[in-house]
Amino acid sequence: MNLYLIYGLENYLINEKIKEIVDKSKVETDNIINFDLDEDSIMSVLVEASTVGMFSDKKVLIVNNSNFLCANKSLSENELDELNKYIEHPFEDIMIIFVVREEKLDSRKKITKNLSKICKVYECNKIDSYNMNNYLSNYIRDKGYSISSDSVDLIISKVGYELSNIINELDKLFIYKDTDKKITKEDIENVITKNIEKNIFELTNAIINRNKDKIMEIYNDLILAKEDPIKLLVTLSNQLRLILQVKLMRRGGYSEKEIVTTLKEHPYRINLAMKSSFEINDLKKKMLKLSELDYKIVTGEVDKFFGFEMFLLEI
Repeated sequence: MNLYLIYGLENYLINEKIKEIVDKSKVETDNIINFDLDEDSIMSVLVEASTVGMFSDKKVLIVNNSNFLCANKSLSENELDELNKYIEHPFEDIMIIFVVREEKLDSRKKITKNLSKICKVYECNKIDSYNMNNYLSNYIRDKGYSISSDSVDLIISKVGYELSNIINELDKLFIYKDTDKKITKEDIENVITKNIEKNIFELTNAIINRNKDKIMEIYNDLILAKEDPIKLLVTLSNQLRLILQVKLMRRGGYSEKEIVTTLKEHPYRINLAMKSSFEINDLKKKMLKLSELDYKIVTGEVDKFFGFEMFLLEI
């Protein structure tokens, strides 16, 4: 197999799959050529794919942003004809990896159907949060380390659900625990620093408890860390929305397990949301205020730093 198609929104998984394919090819670095179809034409890819090297016939062509396979981009008729001709009779020593960093391909397009039949296809979309613990547990085990499920939950609570960020923190833990290979909660507390999501959770708790001193302490820490107030506003709004969803579903008679399955959120986040003392009407009012504040910031009516700080002070 010398034609590959990789698509999805999880950049870490996409990059790992590209690396895996390239490593297996054993092609020399000089013969690994990157294209970006936002800047390069598909014809330049096909020319390179049809050109034999002076010292080695083997090449790997990585074709980034192959978004002609999605609904919003397309190739000319001539380009499509040439691409179809090539993939029907590809050069044996030329490997092409088509990369699409989008959630879905347009399966209605003929070229998408053709490539999907001929290529080895890998989907690399985001891992659902409720599956993250299982994925990370297997990843850590495959690296030769042991860890409890609760400890994995602690990592997620500190780092959030962005896989590349989690892997970066795990790399630190692997170095830290290189001797005994058993990762404990104490190790996690020692090595992994809190990220914005963890700070937002603490900020949310302070808001729930109406602890203004704590609210401003956390907010100032976030600003010192150069976090954008708009990002804080959106993250806080999402946290409140999750709490509201959980509250409404509990009122409707859903069990905790049913809520996890329906919302496709990690059990840890659902459990925290269930413990919130916020009333439903209060949640709705705060979310409405955040929405209004977001509009005022975007339209330039209010400075983002001043507006978000005033929202916190009015809690």
